[in-house]
Amino acid sequence: MLANAMFEEIPTKAPYDKDPTTLKKQVRNYKTMLYLFNTLLTRVPEWFVQNGVPSGLIGFPFNIIVDWPMGTVSGRQFFLDPRVNKCLERILNKWGEYLKNRNGGNQALIIAGWSKPEAIKQLENKANEVTGIARKFDQLFEFPAGGTPQNFFNYACWDDFFTRKFKTDVRPLDPSAVVNACESFPLAFDTDVSRRNTFWLKGTPYSLRDMLGAKEDGEVANYVQRFVGGAVYQAFLSADSYHCWHAPVKGEVVYRTVLKGTYYAETAAAGFGGSSGPDPAGPDLSQRYITHVATRGVLIINTDVQDGANIGLVAFIPVGMSEVSTCKWEDSLMVGTVVDKGDLVGAFHGGGSTHCLVFERKAVEKLQFNPKAQYPEIASVNLGVRSELAKVV
Repeated sequence: MLANAMFEEIPTKAPYDKDPTTLKKQVRNYKTMLYLFNTLLTRVPEWFVQNGVPSGLIGFPFNIIVDWPMGTVSGRQFFLDPRVNKCLERILNKWGEYLKNRNGGNQALIIAGWSKPEAIKQLENKANEVTGIARKFDQLFEFPAGGTPQNFFNYACWDDFFTRKFKTDVRPLDPSAVVNACESFPLAFDTDVSRRNTFWLKGTPYSLRDMLGAKEDGEVANYVQRFVGGAVYQAFLSADSYHCWHAPVKGEVVYRTVLKGTYYAETAAAGFGGSSGPDPAGPDLSQRYITHVATRGVLIINTDVQDGANIGLVAFIPVGMSEVSTCKWEDSLMVGTVVDKGDLVGAFHGGGSTHCLVFERKAVEKLQFNPKAQYPEIASVNLGVRSELAKVV
């Protein structure tokens, strides 16, 4: 039985005898896993530090439990099983209801440590590193009605806090043709992408058919060919970053959906059989892979409109990572709607995530990309949301 085998396949020696985040004793059977899952259903993610550094898995309490199991052979099969993911969807949706509970939600946030000075400081630092301007929390973010700069931490629930908005002057809209849809750290930039590719093998080449969900929805298959030979830009949103999405271009929405997929699947190369051993913060090392299999949104915008960039279709794919599986579009964002560049279009709910922008070949020929996006290895901090990603040359 895979549910038990994935725990039995974890080595008993250090460091695998403890979970890699909180360093607590590693769970060793699925019944204990389910017991802990049940406990987490009425808790908000806790703020905590490890060796004086904020944890990279803040907002991922379920992921902490299954981090090592994800890297086993049985765990990989278990978390790819549609029946398992259907159950996980129900569990995480129930947890999501609690995170939106406004009855005592602010007190739950305080108990979880999010109002601590060091937590607020980390959120300030993450936002300020983009511009180099030192702003306080109340200068960066909108705070709830009734709040004051001296008492801004009165969010009604975790979800309101997590999806807090920047103040309008903090991230001004850049005039470039394409802007960053998310506040995020560059991960990959690939050109000449293929319609179909072996995304599950070493290197994880992008496969447009799978990323856009053509197998699940025949409607989007009509658009896949338009992107063949184009480019994919991918970037990561840490849990302490801004998690709302903004339209990267002006144009007409021609397709919008949310695809159901996996929650805790990771590539075999990031597991115990990989050359570097298992990912201690999975699925971080599997971000390219999960763009093809995880729960994700797909938004396709036609830029060939009045005052648009005229670079054809642009696809935006927000990808859920682990329990951060709620990809929620704005209710007003409908097919046929014309969105302005920089408009709010949706948000992640829960923790850190990843996303992609996909461009047609003709767009790649017209655009000059921000070097930090085109060459992610030279990036050192997040690229600001609504800042320049590419300009027409």
